[in-house]
Amino acid sequence: MPLLDLHHVAIKSKNLAETEKFYAKVLGMKKVVRPKFAFPGLWFEMGETMFHFYGGDAAKTHAGNYKYNQNLSPVDHIALKAKGFDEMKEVCKKYRCNWRQFDIPDFKLWQLFVLDPSGVIIELNFDVTKEPRGSKGPNGHNKFIAGRPFK
Repeated sequence: MPLLDLHHVAIKSKNLAETEKFYAKVLGMKKVVRPKFAFPGLWFEMGETMFHFYGGDAAKTHAGNYKYNQNLSPVDHIALKAKGFDEMKEVCKKYRCNWRQFDIPDFKLWQLFVLDPSGVIIELNFDVTKEPRGSKGPNGHNKFIAGRPFK
């Protein structure tokens, strides 16, 4: 179950228009198709690495505003490519991690979100087409399924 690579970085944005302008015009990243989630956002790619930005209420702090500081960063989570979903899920259970799982069939993607001891969410992305034969994944559900809820 070795980790493979960085999949994407997710960043909260208080102004998606300015964010799009900066990443497209200033940095020259390519805007790519994003699934239709219930909140606004943008996806960009840089080589093999994706940058996901989300706005609206999803980008607000717990206090309900857009004020970020060193203790509350606009970077939400770190996503890594991985393989061996079923094995990793069992490891999460074994070590009583706080985790949740997600299935995105349109993208042939299984995900495990695991909370690290410091409260950082680590998103592990598994390409379904590269998973071992007989893998179960997130039980075929097309929604978040709590393993052990995040605190």
